[in-house]
Amino acid sequence: MIKKFVIQICIFLIPVVIGYALVENYTRNLPLTPKIKSDYYKKNKEDIEVLVLGASQNRDAINPEFLSQKTLNIAFPDQDYYVSSRLLEQVGPTLPSLKTVIIPISYGHFETAPNQKDTWKNSMYRHYFGATVSDKFTYFKDNFLYISFPNYYSTKINEHKKGTTKVDCNVYGYNKNIERALFYTHNYDSLTIIKQPIHITPTIPHPEYVSQNVNKLEDILDFCTENKYKIILLETPTTKRFKEQRIPEVLHRKDSVLSMIIAKYNVQHIDANSNNDYNLKDHRDNNHLSTQGAEKFTKLLDKLIN
Repeated sequence: MIKKFVIQICIFLIPVVIGYALVENYTRNLPLTPKIKSDYYKKNKEDIEVLVLGASQNRDAINPEFLSQKTLNIAFPDQDYYVSSRLLEQVGPTLPSLKTVIIPISYGHFETAPNQKDTWKNSMYRHYFGATVSDKFTYFKDNFLYISFPNYYSTKINEHKKGTTKVDCNVYGYNKNIERALFYTHNYDSLTIIKQPIHITPTIPHPEYVSQNVNKLEDILDFCTENKYKIILLETPTTKRFKEQRIPEVLHRKDSVLSMIIAKYNVQHIDANSNNDYNLKDHRDNNHLSTQGAEKFTKLLDKLIN
C-alpha cells in the first residue's frame, strides 16, 4: 500500500519537477542586466582592472564602455557595504589583473539600515558571480533563481515573451534604456519635474546604523589595502534639488566619516556632487545619471583614474 502511494506521488511530481526545470532554465537565460554582466565577467576575468561596487547610483553613473581599462560594474540597487564587502572578498581574487576598486560614499549610505543579509538577491549573486552574501544559507532560495522571487521573475518572463523588456544593455551590462526614468517620462520639462516629490534616503536621521556601516566600509578598505588595490571613494552627481533636501545632521556625519577614512587610508576621493555641471537630461531622476550623463561622467572619471 505504501509502495503504491509512493509511486503515485512520484508520478505526480515528475511533471511538476520537469515544469519547474523548464521555468528555471528560461529564467536563467533571460537577457537581464545581471546575466549580461556575468557573461562579461566570465569572458574577461583575466583582464579586468577596475571593479565598481555600490548601489544604483554607481550602476547608473559608470558605463564601462567609456573607461580605458576593462571594468566590471557590479553595483546593483540597494547594495550596501555589507554586500559590497562580501562581493569584493569573493570576486576580487578571481580577477588577477585587478588594480582599482571604486566604492560609493553617497549621502545616505551610512544611515541606511543594512538590509542585504537575507534577501532574494542572494540567489542572483550566487548564480551569476559565484558569491555567497547571505549569513543564512537556504538551499532552494539561494540555488535557484525563479523560486527566490517568483513574482519578479514571472514579470520578467512575461515581458520577454511579449517583447516589452525594458533593457538595452551594452556588452558590459550597462542599461541604456531610460523609458521608465522619471525625468524622461515627464519629457524633461522642468516645470513638471519640480512638482514631483524627491525620493531621498534616509528620510530621517539614523545614527544607530552608522557604526555598522562604517565597520563594513573599513572591511572593504582593509581588503583593498592588503591586496594593494587602488581605492577610489566616489560621490556621484545629484540635482540641485536633491542636494537642498539633504538633512544637515546626516550630511555632517557622512563628511566626518569621510575625513576619518581619508586620514586613515590611502584613498582617492572624487566628489562629483559638489558642483552643478549636469543638466536635466544628464539625469534619470534627482539621484541617478541618465545614459547621456553617464557618458559625460565616465569620461571624466577615466581621466581621473589615469
